[in-house]
Amino acid sequence: MSKETGTIHHYNQLKGFGFIRREKGKDVFFFFADMLNDATDVIIGETVEFEIKKETKGPRAYKINVLG
Repeated sequence: MSKETGTIHHYNQLKGFGFIRREKGKDVFFFFADMLNDATDVIIGETVEFEIKKETKGPRAYKINVLG
């Protein structure tokens, strides 16, 4: 599974999910629980690296790592 990079462009803190705008391809859904490195918050505009799995409702980001 290859890693991709993108930017967090939407996040709903109450529901714990959001969307990452990929450099190539459509936006991808993520859950806060898939954030790595003991993340305590999600900031719109952060650049992240992640893996994608195809789910029944579309692609989903896993193993999300915030890049410096």
